[in-house]
Amino acid sequence: MTSTEVEIPRSDPLDVIERMLWISLLLLVPISSSPLLPFGSGTLVRPLAFVPAAMLLCTTALRIVVLRQTPTLRRGGFLLLALFGLYVLASGLAEIAFLPDRIFKGQTPLGSFLRAISTLGVGLVFYVVARLRLRTTDDAKAALRYLFIGMTASVALAVVQVIAMTQHGQMLRTVQTITDLFAVHYDGLVSRAQGMTFEPSWLATQIIVLMLPALIAAALSGEPFFEARSTFARYLLLFAGFAIALTGLLCAGSRFGLACVAATLLFSGLLALRRGRFVAFGAFLVAVLLGGGALLAMSSLRAGAGATYVLGPVIYLTQRAELPQDRSEMATDVTDALALGGRISAGQAALDMWRDHPLLGLSLGNSYRYFGKYAPDWAFETQLFTQGAREGIGWLDTFSPEKGNAKNLYLRLLAETGLIGFILFFAFFIRQILAGRPVDEFHRTFRLATFLALGFAFLNQDSLADPLLWLPLALCFALSGAPAARNGQRITSASLAME
Repeated sequence: MTSTEVEIPRSDPLDVIERMLWISLLLLVPISSSPLLPFGSGTLVRPLAFVPAAMLLCTTALRIVVLRQTPTLRRGGFLLLALFGLYVLASGLAEIAFLPDRIFKGQTPLGSFLRAISTLGVGLVFYVVARLRLRTTDDAKAALRYLFIGMTASVALAVVQVIAMTQHGQMLRTVQTITDLFAVHYDGLVSRAQGMTFEPSWLATQIIVLMLPALIAAALSGEPFFEARSTFARYLLLFAGFAIALTGLLCAGSRFGLACVAATLLFSGLLALRRGRFVAFGAFLVAVLLGGGALLAMSSLRAGAGATYVLGPVIYLTQRAELPQDRSEMATDVTDALALGGRISAGQAALDMWRDHPLLGLSLGNSYRYFGKYAPDWAFETQLFTQGAREGIGWLDTFSPEKGNAKNLYLRLLAETGLIGFILFFAFFIRQILAGRPVDEFHRTFRLATFLALGFAFLNQDSLADPLLWLPLALCFALSGAPAARNGQRITSASLAME
């Protein structure tokens, strides 16, 4: 194929379709578990954004195969990601070859492995599409704006859900029906909002990863990712952005999310103070104080951050006059108050699995079937395995769909892929976020905030299929690139830039 110069017309139909699909993908990211995707009753993570992502992959194939156009992709990350994928596939098959073909929770070891590999495949689709579409700083900032719009819609639904939970009756039933259009039914609306996700903690994690880094970077750098006609308008938009994010977190009522946001804002405030940006420091401090005040105010509504789930442990720890002398009894009381017994027992079991299989792990997607063997003794001495099936006895039941999962990506990779897989993945992760020297203050701050946000998110989520993991990596990589090329520039067909 010759490298003849061609002009990309502004009205290129395929280019228009790709733009629409890309915008749709970004706007649909908040829908993390769509009932429109028929992936089986046991699959909770079903990102609706996968539909436009797969279609974009098809249009890329059309350009390459039919139109003979080669997209330009900056190097970096693909080799480590390929090594991780090949290692997971090879080590998983090697481990499964020596396992009995026993069905547990409706799946054989090979079936569980293939389902897990498919989730990794979904994540790779998001990553490849994002790398194709996010090549420059302008691309990244435009994507951040669309992500913010989608998340704002999800937060708006969360506000309606909180109102409905305080009103009960027909309004709550109507809002539950609307929510079921966006999310696979997990827990009904009771006291905490979930927006367009399948559970409140997921909404909180989305806000932390997809909204806060851009807001913090804009506040610290003075370089907004949104357009504003004046300095006053820019500050007004920034204030509105933080207000939307904090409102969503308060409606979700995630203890982990609220703690992570408070820590992130306080760290950002100290960073602003060190850089002499006193206005930004004051803004972060005010945001923390307003968030704390709003949390207490919502307690009267018994919804969102004011729900017993959030304030119950605080009340327990502050009002209990006498703590038990027996340490085991005290540990049981605290974990019961925090509702962390299941999470802690699953995490301890995952660590024990890794200690017994330090290099290769137990194969991707199969750690849950070993929970009964590695469950800590203290879990059986408490009420954990005598309560509901969601956490506890359901994890041991052969026929129950509930799985003993620590919901922690660090522990999951250690238990299922061993130390080798853990190192390969996080080498790729760090390489993507910290690629190159910072090109400006926005990039410097954004990648630091993203590193913190994803670091927190991995403590509470472990899905490889959610775009929540992959899009921020591509955004950081794109922000380290050159300024955007504009439509109308002459390019060669051998190195077509897909604008």
